[in-house]
Amino acid sequence: MSQTARIKRPDGAQIAAEYQGDVNRPALLLSNSLATTRALWDPVMPDLLKAFRVLRYDTRGHGESATPNEHATLADLAHDAVAVLDHFQIQKALMVGISLGGMTALTLALTHPTRLTGVLACNCRSGVDDAGRAAWAQRVDIISAQGMGPLVQPTIERWFPQDFRDANPSVMATVADMIQATDPKGFAACVQAITGSTLDSHLSQITVPTRFVAGDSDGAAPPDLMAAMAAQVQGARCTTLAACGHLSSINQSKGLLTEINELAAAVSSHT
Repeated sequence: MSQTARIKRPDGAQIAAEYQGDVNRPALLLSNSLATTRALWDPVMPDLLKAFRVLRYDTRGHGESATPNEHATLADLAHDAVAVLDHFQIQKALMVGISLGGMTALTLALTHPTRLTGVLACNCRSGVDDAGRAAWAQRVDIISAQGMGPLVQPTIERWFPQDFRDANPSVMATVADMIQATDPKGFAACVQAITGSTLDSHLSQITVPTRFVAGDSDGAAPPDLMAAMAAQVQGARCTTLAACGHLSSINQSKGLLTEINELAAAVSSHT
């Protein structure tokens, strides 16, 4: 089956979502990174649909989703994800998120644990230091004055190792298009959610089965930082994927699929 929806939120946001797959399979909810869309998951979708019914959506202010203003919190983004589950009448799902999507998944694990069977938080941080806030503020200032264009190439260079960029020009063009098409207002709203995160002081409260995925070439969410996050969550572990930058679903899709399937199997064996 395949369904799409535009889900209206109380604050005026609209979330574009889609639901694909066999209704008899376990539900999987996917949350994208900043400056991408649900197309972030295209490389892994054919394999995911062999095992799951998949819900994916565009984070507010990204892709086909709209944001009412430049203000958002991680709680807002988590509530958007719950609204997607509610719309498609899914009581519980395994949630996988990359970067901002990983932060959203961790927030959902804290605020709505009964809606999740497990969480895989990929290539993400739990908080931002003063230097990070200054860097984010600079990027928001740039897009306010010049649009997304100036951020496209620097973002790609941060996200992917040089050899992967050189070997996959068409993939890089697709990613560049996603970044370029991001609504500056949506970018600013989600940057506010990132910089306002308090996850780092609450990770130990997570009770949902949780795993983390890092990339060995990811400067935005380094493996040592993600391992420290995992150490705060009871029963969690962090796997570092080799030759992987910030967007694991694109850069190391096979490794990410292995982690998703292993967590799904672990969750299933305990239910």
